[in-house]
Amino acid sequence: MTTMLRVLATGLAVIHAAWAQGPGGREPPRGGPWNNDVLVYRVGANGEVTRMATFERAGVPTIARMKDGRLIAAHQHFPENNNAEFDKVAVHFSSDDGRNWTAPQVIRVENLPQGMRFPFDPTLVPLPDGNLRLYFTGNMARAHQRGTPAIHSAISADGVNYTYEPGVRFAVEERMVIDCAVVLHHGLFHLYAPDNGLPALPGDSPRGQAGVPAREGVGYHATSKDGLTFSRVADVQIVGRRRWLGNAQSDGKVITFFGTGEPSGSGFPLAGRPPGGVWMGVSNDGRDFRLVQTPAIPVADPGAVALRGGSWIVVGTGPPVRGSR
Repeated sequence: MTTMLRVLATGLAVIHAAWAQGPGGREPPRGGPWNNDVLVYRVGANGEVTRMATFERAGVPTIARMKDGRLIAAHQHFPENNNAEFDKVAVHFSSDDGRNWTAPQVIRVENLPQGMRFPFDPTLVPLPDGNLRLYFTGNMARAHQRGTPAIHSAISADGVNYTYEPGVRFAVEERMVIDCAVVLHHGLFHLYAPDNGLPALPGDSPRGQAGVPAREGVGYHATSKDGLTFSRVADVQIVGRRRWLGNAQSDGKVITFFGTGEPSGSGFPLAGRPPGGVWMGVSNDGRDFRLVQTPAIPVADPGAVALRGGSWIVVGTGPPVRGSR
């Protein structure tokens, strides 16, 4: 079972990168992402927010529409008393635009590199040929190697069975690149990921430096014509204490980014400070974003998919709802 010693606000991938172990590892600490649920909301064109479903003991979700019209949601899965499926990626399907969902089903991924731990921090992107690409954070924790997390990918025809696509999709030297969002816009794939700085925990830093704080409002940005070979371009930036932790969607005209809000960085309240929730920004070219009015959606690390009439389904990690274990 994976050991995790950081709060959810830093992103599950930071926890994985620092402490990930295979089955039989140390007992998890009291408290953790298994105490959170993924919440599913419908956001109407008028801004009305309605809760539709809950995926229990889950986090870092993503959502997409498949070629047959169904919705697919994926998330990190923390079932109770089931070590074989604990901390794996699970998927749900909906045939009625999010009102009802199938039970969680853990995905299968063929041809993972030897020593790579199971994929985490999923991002689903529908492809023009009808397949789904899963972008995820990967590292070599099962081989007990201290590697720097980077973005990898796998491809699927059905949303459950995936085949690993060899190579690293995107990385930044000596920095953790985790929790990415990817969108296809005007024939170009845009990849975004939060700048998480350089970790300060012992062993995290490749050269043992003191920690480097994350840059507020700044995210990594890379582009690709085929969705496989990405080139880093100028970082994206948004005003305020906001994070590029979330999801991007294109309607063919603009990209809408759903990010994790200020002031706590997690979207959840800190003592004496209001919750940040979700922020939304739009861009014509994927480079320059401007903030737009955003309904109050009480989640972190949101994913979204468009519905008819200007509505959205938004999924995200909710605040802790369980006890210490």
